[in-house]
Amino acid sequence: MPFEELEIRHAAVSAKIAPARGALISALNVDGRDVLFLDRSTFDDPAKNVRGGIPVLFPYAGKLENETFFPVLQPRTHERRATSGGTKMKQHGFGRNKAWRVIGARADTLRVELSADDETRAVFPFEFHAVHSCTILPRGLLIALSIENRDRRGLPVSPGWHPYFNCAAARKAEVTCDSPRFLPGSTTDTSEFDFGIAAPVDGRVSAKIPELGTVELSFSPEMRHLQFWSQPGKDFVCIEPFTGPNNTINTERRVEIPPGACRVFWTRIELV
Repeated sequence: MPFEELEIRHAAVSAKIAPARGALISALNVDGRDVLFLDRSTFDDPAKNVRGGIPVLFPYAGKLENETFFPVLQPRTHERRATSGGTKMKQHGFGRNKAWRVIGARADTLRVELSADDETRAVFPFEFHAVHSCTILPRGLLIALSIENRDRRGLPVSPGWHPYFNCAAARKAEVTCDSPRFLPGSTTDTSEFDFGIAAPVDGRVSAKIPELGTVELSFSPEMRHLQFWSQPGKDFVCIEPFTGPNNTINTERRVEIPPGACRVFWTRIELV
């Protein structure tokens, strides 16, 4: 059975979200331009990770060292890496593979939720409640992830998003970005690229992508890292706002949400 996609829209902007497919944003159209790439064969196959759209990466973005998550860090400086008590989790966590529940819908906004269950507790032993919301903007989309700590301990997180922007494979070398550490031509289609840079301190980045024009991303202060990724022969380039690079959730750079508190992470994607 295909996954249901719910549409939100206002004026010349529309988006589709698939709550049961990990709250994936499967489409974004601005003034007739399809902003996002989506491989339908992976979207329709629940055994595969979706290649495309905007997956939400929760409770962390990136890879873990040895695919191991440490709930507790030793009280030491630097990374304070724990030596025992770890659980195994794959890249980008479990949020993109869980079914989220719709809790609010308007013409231009959709809100879905995910709470701890036996499956999540087995690998992430915390009580949490997450709300993922999508709201249409005049030129794009505002995405927010609200994470409430319902545990008696601090809740460690380092979430992010994984936008797949439409870009013809043959034109990836034309992609430019106004970050000072990003060099034009870095995103060629001759081989897979996967590199990260520190996010601009003002929380804004502007990228020029063939056929889309200028894409502006802005994000909350916790998003301190940008990851760039694509595969040869594929018509996409990913510009991904993360809390930090690989393994951040196992280091002092992770965000600790106090018991009973809530933190909101957000990103905006707009076409100029």
